[in-house]
Amino acid sequence: LSLSLSSLVSLSSPHSLSPSSHPSLSLPPCPSFATIPISQLALSLISMRFPSQLLLNFIITTSLVHSWWMLEDLDGSMGRLDPSTCSRLPGLSRRQRDLCIRHSRVMGVVVKGVQESLSQCEETFRGEVWNCTSSARSSMGMPAKVASKETAYIYALTSAGVTQSIAKACAKGEMEECSCGPLPSSPSRSFLWSGCSDNVKFGNTFTRKFIDGEEKNKGDARSLMNLHNNRVGRRLLNSAMEKSCKCHGVSGSCVTKTCWKVVPKMSDFSATLKKKFHNAMQVSAARVGAGIQLQTTNSPSNGRSGRYLRTEQEDVSRVARHALVYLDASPDMCAKSEEMSGRECGEKCREMCCGRGWRTIRRVVDEHCHCVFHWCCEVRCQTCSVIRERNYCK
Repeated sequence: LSLSLSSLVSLSSPHSLSPSSHPSLSLPPCPSFATIPISQLALSLISMRFPSQLLLNFIITTSLVHSWWMLEDLDGSMGRLDPSTCSRLPGLSRRQRDLCIRHSRVMGVVVKGVQESLSQCEETFRGEVWNCTSSARSSMGMPAKVASKETAYIYALTSAGVTQSIAKACAKGEMEECSCGPLPSSPSRSFLWSGCSDNVKFGNTFTRKFIDGEEKNKGDARSLMNLHNNRVGRRLLNSAMEKSCKCHGVSGSCVTKTCWKVVPKMSDFSATLKKKFHNAMQVSAARVGAGIQLQTTNSPSNGRSGRYLRTEQEDVSRVARHALVYLDASPDMCAKSEEMSGRECGEKCREMCCGRGWRTIRRVVDEHCHCVFHWCCEVRCQTCSVIRERNYCK
C-alpha cells in the first residue's frame, strides 16, 4: 500500500477506501480490499501493530468522528482492556487515552456496556423499519452523521448502558476503583436499607469523563445534541433505579427484610427510552454570545432548558430537559431496498417492506404438545407436527 501526503489530503470518504473515487490512492488490483470499512482496517492495523503512524493519523482525521465507538469491536471478555490497546486505538483524545490506560478494568466494563447497549437497541427495535443496524449506524458500526432522533436514541442508550454496566461491576467488587453505591438515608418501617447497592454515581462520573469529555471541547451543534442526549440517558437510568430486597428469618420467614438499590435491566430501560424516542424534540442551533446553544425549532432563544438546550416557554423547558433532541429529520429508511430485503417482518410486513411486498415460507416443525403433570415431579408431553409461517421482505 503506497500513500503520499497528497493522497492523504485528498481522501475524504468516511466509509471505505475506494480507488475509483480517490485516483490519488495507489492500490493493488484487489476488488475486495477496495471496500474494506476504515474501522475494520484500523482495527486490523492495531492488531498487527502496523508501524505507519502516518496512516493511523489519516484514519483518525478523515473518518473517526467519535472513535470511542470502535470499542464495540474490541474484546472485553477478559474483564479488562489491555493498556497497549488504549495506546494504539486511533482517535481517542489525550484525556480518553489517559483514562483508558489508567483504568483498564473499568474500560473492559465500558466495552461490555457499549456492546450490550447496541445489541439491546437491535432487540428493542426488532420488527420496526429502523432496527438499529443501519441508517443511524454506518458501515463502521458508529452513529451516522445524520443527527436524527435515531442517533439521539443510540447516544442516550449507550451512555446509560455504559453507566449501568459500571454500576453493576462496582457492586460485584470487580474493580478496585469503586465499591458499593450509597444507600438511601430515609428510614422505613417495613424494611432496613442494607446490602450493596449498584454504584450508579461512580458509573455516571466515569461515563461523563470518558464519553462526554471530547464532545465538550467542540462546541458545535452536533456535539451539544450528543451531550444533551447522553445526559438524558444517564438521568433516566438514575431515576429508574429499583429496590431489591431479601428476607431474613427461620424457614424463609420474613422477620427482617433488607433492601438496596439496583439499576434496571437493560431490556426494561431500553423500552422506557423508546417512549422518549417517539416523543423526541427537534431543535436548531442559535448563536448566543461567542458560542452557540440549541433551541426548540418553534421558539426564539429566550429562557433555558437543561445545560445545552434553550427554549422559550418554561413548561417546554421542563419537558426538554428530559427529552431526546435531534437536529435533522430521519433519513428515508426505505431508500436502500437491499437493507430491507430478506428481513423477517412478522405481522408488520406492510410497514417494514416499504411497499415492495413479501414472501411467506411455511415449514413443518415438531413441538411439544398435550403436556400433563405427573406426581411427582414430572411433565410428560407428546410431540406434534405443526405448520409455522414466517414472512420475509422481498
